[in-house]
Amino acid sequence: MELSHSQIQTLRQELVPAQIQSLEILQTPVLELEQKLNEILAKNPALELVESGSEQLAGLPTETPGELPTPPAAPEPEPEPGPAAAPSAAVETPADEGHDDWLADAAAPEGQARDLEEAWRDYLPAESTGHAHPSEEEEERRQFRFDSLTAPASLLDSLEEQLRQTDGLAPDVRAAAEETLGSLDATGYLRSSLEDIALACAVPLATAEKALALVQQFDPPGVGARDLRECLLLQLERQGRHQTPVYAAVSRHLDALGKNQIPQVAKAMGLSPNRVYDLLAEIRQLRPYPMPERDRTAAGVADAQTFIVPEIRVFRKADGQWTVESNREFTPRLRLSPTYLRMAQREDLDAEARRYIRAKLAEGKLLLRALDHRQSTLERITWRLLEEQRDFFEHGPGMLHPLTIAHLAQSLGLHETTVGRAVAGKYLETPHGILPFRQFFSAGGIATGDGEKLSILAVKQKILELIHPENHAHPLRDEQIVQELAAAGLAIARRTVAKYREELGIQPSHLRRTHRT
Repeated sequence: MELSHSQIQTLRQELVPAQIQSLEILQTPVLELEQKLNEILAKNPALELVESGSEQLAGLPTETPGELPTPPAAPEPEPEPGPAAAPSAAVETPADEGHDDWLADAAAPEGQARDLEEAWRDYLPAESTGHAHPSEEEEERRQFRFDSLTAPASLLDSLEEQLRQTDGLAPDVRAAAEETLGSLDATGYLRSSLEDIALACAVPLATAEKALALVQQFDPPGVGARDLRECLLLQLERQGRHQTPVYAAVSRHLDALGKNQIPQVAKAMGLSPNRVYDLLAEIRQLRPYPMPERDRTAAGVADAQTFIVPEIRVFRKADGQWTVESNREFTPRLRLSPTYLRMAQREDLDAEARRYIRAKLAEGKLLLRALDHRQSTLERITWRLLEEQRDFFEHGPGMLHPLTIAHLAQSLGLHETTVGRAVAGKYLETPHGILPFRQFFSAGGIATGDGEKLSILAVKQKILELIHPENHAHPLRDEQIVQELAAAGLAIARRTVAKYREELGIQPSHLRRTHRT
């Protein structure tokens, strides 16, 4: 075998750190962006956070405010961009301007240091990123939202404390009870069999049963249940409702109630259908999980209510014109430190220290440009959405048309992935509610009788509008929904209606039917 070596010349594209940071800033939602910027601030002393209602510069702790350079006057505000704004390559990605130019300031000769302040005046206090000062009332409201967030609660810690406070237990029962607690899931259900618990503790099965009975006496009521029926029964027993119709309904007819077999349950229990509905209302007052909803949410084991902040607001002004407005309340306002700009100009400063300061200033400039790029990209996308989905903004979700990210990106002169990153995880405030940007995009659509196309979301909205006012004694079947949509000019198969109905979380007609007399 003969060995040889050769040289191959290839051309490939690689992202420089400035481009990577710009992409990360672009795709980060506003609440995560605040945390990311705070981390950057902690590492870069050349950046400053402008506090609400204050223009005091951070500077060096040894310098007095009088020694700081006077910030230049703010430039005239630029006109508000409109939906027809011409695409700009520089807006699409900051790297298009050339990353070498961005970093040139960090490697400038010492004789050019005096020009730093003039070259970077756009990044000084008042005009760094264009963020307006939030009012004191907005700042208090924002702080209240975060102060309202509570620390997660631990169900296991609570149960272990209750076990420690239980006196007079035999060692084997206590050991089996500890094993039982360790076998509970995050919602309080017991997911291991008593046989496995007995085997793990080397105790008889009867001891494991005693331990489970003990655990089921702890708070919250229902803890240690092995299924939904037992969870509900434990809660009723804790309320002293052993010999009641609702206890009998849960014990014997829970499955039938879940299938909406009200007449059968009423006949079996010797009650009227109306009385069975009353029992069903009582059952719904119980918890399906041993752990209360608020505690499950705090512990992260329930569908927590997401704290949503819209990035952009679209609304109609008093003169009837639509406009786009950025939400800057949750975006920290940053600026380059004039103190560090001044230090970069000092000729008596050590060369290595000067290089460090100027490198940090260059990093700060890149970040501020990335923030400007993020904001301008979102605004341009929103203006285009306002033009493409005007029927939605005028008339509501039922008039949302099919629109792809690729089409919108092409109309703006942006790359498809740039738009995808920009809208990912972000929300838009509209007259019809706060909606994710992604909701405005759909690849397919349903043709109407007049040749127009409606998005899948718009079709789902029409299904909702048909089902909402229906007669609950005779709910609409999927076939009837198909007929109603066909009469409105939408030809959809029954299986498609069933699929959309399930995605909307709507039960089939036989489970929506009521049997009240």
